[in-house]
Amino acid sequence: MQEEERTSPEVAEALKWYQEAQIMYAQGRSLDALARYEEAYRVFVEHGCHKEAANAAEKMGDLYFHRGNFEKALKPYKIALDICEEYQDELGTAILTEKIVYVYKELKQPEKALPYLYRGLEIAEKYKDAHRAARMLAGIGDIYRKMGRFEAAKDAYALAAKIYRSIGSRQQAQLAEEALKRLLQEMGSGETPSDHPDH
Repeated sequence: MQEEERTSPEVAEALKWYQEAQIMYAQGRSLDALARYEEAYRVFVEHGCHKEAANAAEKMGDLYFHRGNFEKALKPYKIALDICEEYQDELGTAILTEKIVYVYKELKQPEKALPYLYRGLEIAEKYKDAHRAARMLAGIGDIYRKMGRFEAAKDAYALAAKIYRSIGSRQQAQLAEEALKRLLQEMGSGETPSDHPDH
């Protein structure tokens, strides 16, 4: 990212579009905002402004997500994630992995979220972010439970509860412990997780 690239008239214009899109979005003009983000994104990519491109792609994903268009949210989120991974922006990666997990949850394809949860967990462990680690583990537990992989789910829930307890998040610890208790009941009674719809 050379300095003259960053301040080229096209990039300056695209940064302005990005700002305009933020305002439009805040005003509830999501389609106008989306068009602006897309225009800005194209220019950022052309000029090698990776961070700006990732931000614009993430915003596009957010817009699709909030409009309930989950399928369409996946592509820009994954583009943003790839950019973050390529440029070792691990905080950005962690945020985007969670957003992708939410999309798969909405699409009722939880098993596809597993690699993203594990990636989020890896980053959380690296930065000693106990809250994020516990959240990822609880999510992993939920998915394994739905897949009928009870032992793996049990381990994930137990570890999540333990982490939450150690950082003093009693309420979160309780939720993980309750999930664990329900799971143990299911394992004991031979029920399948679908007998307990979450919604």
